[in-house]
Amino acid sequence: MAHGPSPFGVPQQTQGRREPTDPGYDWAEYDERAQSGAPTVRLSPEELPPSVIDRGAEEDMEAHLEHIHASRPLRRAAQRARRRTRWWLVALAVVSALAVAAACAAGAFIVLREGESDPSAQQTGDAQASSPVESGSDAPEVVDPIAARETDAAPITVEELFAAASFTPAGAAGAYEVLEAEELTDCAAAGLDELAELLGDADCTQTVRATVVNPDGEYAATAGVLNLADAEEAEALREAIDAGLEGGFAALRTDGAAEELGRAATMVGYNTYGHYLMYVVIGRTDGEAIESADDPVRTIVGDLVDVWFVDQLKPRRDVQ
Repeated sequence: MAHGPSPFGVPQQTQGRREPTDPGYDWAEYDERAQSGAPTVRLSPEELPPSVIDRGAEEDMEAHLEHIHASRPLRRAAQRARRRTRWWLVALAVVSALAVAAACAAGAFIVLREGESDPSAQQTGDAQASSPVESGSDAPEVVDPIAARETDAAPITVEELFAAASFTPAGAAGAYEVLEAEELTDCAAAGLDELAELLGDADCTQTVRATVVNPDGEYAATAGVLNLADAEEAEALREAIDAGLEGGFAALRTDGAAEELGRAATMVGYNTYGHYLMYVVIGRTDGEAIESADDPVRTIVGDLVDVWFVDQLKPRRDVQ
């Protein structure tokens, strides 16, 4: 255990000292040392209290009068003189005490006066404290540039999302190969059954989508972005899909690795970003059905929906 410092950092000094309780202690020697070691202080007449001065003066005067055998009238006159002197000293002491009390009272008043708050200063402080709230109410509302198509009017393009024959999302295990990409002006064509009906009724102006193959070639996916009126409409559509409506997103089937996409059970992932709804339809390249959202499926959703599409659309939010 660490050793802490003694109180105040100074250890007690006991070496070489004997206590009165020690056996064989010489009390006579203690009394003698105490008397010889006691300090002697002599006060000057100015430092003595008035009572000490008066008592010494009376004793000296009485001794002097006794010594010179003064008469009774002379003794009475000396006593009257001493009484006048005593009353004068008492009056002086009273005046001095009153002066000290007045000075203390004045000091206390000044201290209390300084401690009180100035009403005008308090009103000014209250006005200053309330001003940020008032000014804040007049501040313009901050608007997300991609919260609505009204503030993000430029259409999305195939080149914006799928400019090259392959792309690598940040953090992905490898590149995704682009098999085919297109833009749809009829958003209902991107859905099936009830979802197609919802997209037909929605204020959706376009869908940009592409079919890709994941880095290890075991999965093909159709990934797309829907351009809706505002974030509220995009969120309402996402909630409708969550509720389990009939149908889903249509797959863009191509030759090669994606020729069986959509013929067997697939998995769908989706999310919103501003007034956009992003989605991906995932199937196996060997045509086998996907029974559960295993790790490879979740990885594809994260790579395409949550990373790639967001990174491609993010400049629309940053530059405006």
